[in-house]
Amino acid sequence: MKLSSKDHARAFELIEICKKYQGEYIPGDHGSGSWATTYSNQFIEASAEMCAIFKRSGSNLPVFTLSQYFKNAGIRSCRGSMMNIDKVEYLYKTHLKNKVEQYK
Repeated sequence: MKLSSKDHARAFELIEICKKYQGEYIPGDHGSGSWATTYSNQFIEASAEMCAIFKRSGSNLPVFTLSQYFKNAGIRSCRGSMMNIDKVEYLYKTHLKNKVEQYK
C-alpha cells in the first residue's frame, strides 16, 4: 500500500479525530445508567474514511491496516480495551462496511 502525501495527511487528521472521540459513547436516546456503549458517530465516520483511503491506496487488508493505525495511536474500543484486529473487524462489519462504500 502506498499512501499519497495528501492521503497520509488526511489519515493523520482522521486518527486525531478517532483519538478525540474514542472509548465509551452512550447514545442520547439511552437513559442515564445505561451500559449499552457504542462508538460515537464521529469515530465511525473517521474510521470509515480511513478504511476507504487504505482501500483506494491498494491495501489488500484495509481492516488490518486500520487496526495497526489504531494500535500505534493507542486508540481504545467503546468499552475501553485495546483495538485489536477482532475488535476492528467487528467495528467494520457492524458500523463501517456500508459507509466505506460511500467514499468510493
